[in-house]
Amino acid sequence: MDTILLFTDLCSGSRIPTLRGARTAAAEHDLQVQVVELARVKVPLAKTLAFWKPVGCLIEGSSHIRPSSPLLKKLPVVHIDPNAKILAAKPAFTVQNDNAGIAERAIKVLLRAGVEHFAFVGWTRDVNWSTDRYETFRETLAALGKDCTALLDPWTMGNAADFIARLKPWLLKLPKPCGLFAANDDIAAVVLDACRAAGLCVPDDIAVIGVDDEPSVCEATKPSLSSVRPDFERAGRLAVDLLVRRLAQPELAEEHILFPVAGVTLRQSTRHLAQPNAKILAALEFIRREATHGLKAADVVAFLGLSERLAETRFKAATGHRITEEITEVRLAHALERLRDPQQALGPIANLCGWDSDIYLKRLFKARYGLTMSQWRKQHSI
Repeated sequence: MDTILLFTDLCSGSRIPTLRGARTAAAEHDLQVQVVELARVKVPLAKTLAFWKPVGCLIEGSSHIRPSSPLLKKLPVVHIDPNAKILAAKPAFTVQNDNAGIAERAIKVLLRAGVEHFAFVGWTRDVNWSTDRYETFRETLAALGKDCTALLDPWTMGNAADFIARLKPWLLKLPKPCGLFAANDDIAAVVLDACRAAGLCVPDDIAVIGVDDEPSVCEATKPSLSSVRPDFERAGRLAVDLLVRRLAQPELAEEHILFPVAGVTLRQSTRHLAQPNAKILAALEFIRREATHGLKAADVVAFLGLSERLAETRFKAATGHRITEEITEVRLAHALERLRDPQQALGPIANLCGWDSDIYLKRLFKARYGLTMSQWRKQHSI
């Protein structure tokens, strides 16, 4: 079985679903994927290539130590989310985030949070995905007649502690209420720390959303972080498929493919309540985590530690709807994500999203969207 090498700095976070997708696609072509973690493996590139004898390579573009040897020119290579220098090289074969789609999803979430002003904090000007997200964010808001305050090079402020100290006055000067889009979850987590240090309330003063939906980051922040979720698994599949086409057609013209947004996970950093209530916020988090595991309204009532009548009254006063309606909304959001994936069979979706009956889901879906699930998929599948 021939081998594909996947070069990355460290196989963690978003790299894990990317690898999973790559391995799934590779198996369909009777290939295997071997990861080379550049932050851990210090073996010279020539020895790595001589040992594995790969037929091609995938290079994860966020790596700080990318192989840049003439040895790679002898092999077909596909870059995943490369930097601007790679994009400028000719020919280039790439699979990239849909940064415009990410920014548009972020705007929709922030608008629903009821903010009137907007801000953006980037990663650095040196990476195109950060600047691309900012440009779409700014241009889309301008088309809506809204301005955007931006901080594009935060890491020039020094380490995280220095950044927080210098970020506080910038955040305090922002007009409120403000919706802040951070280029990724890591920078959003620092923003949330700075908001807390500045005495700003999230999401009432500043609603914050990041990108990548990395649970180890988003669930650990205070408050928990809403995040746009790119389809990293699809990125791995698309990269392998493109590499296979390069193997079959050595003279293939360069291709640049976008991998889509899988969805958005809404957490406390963008969840504004009509009547602020810490227990109701916790219940919303509980529903978000457990709705697809057969959660019942009675489970939420027990979580709140109130009578059924009082729990429903307080929940509706804070959110504007009943507990069962919240559970249904979370489940439908998961159902739509699965429907966008053409490889997901329709039959198991109801059970995967927490319903006991696929007949109930079909009826609910048709009543909500005016289409059958298969009709909706034809219009919206990736």
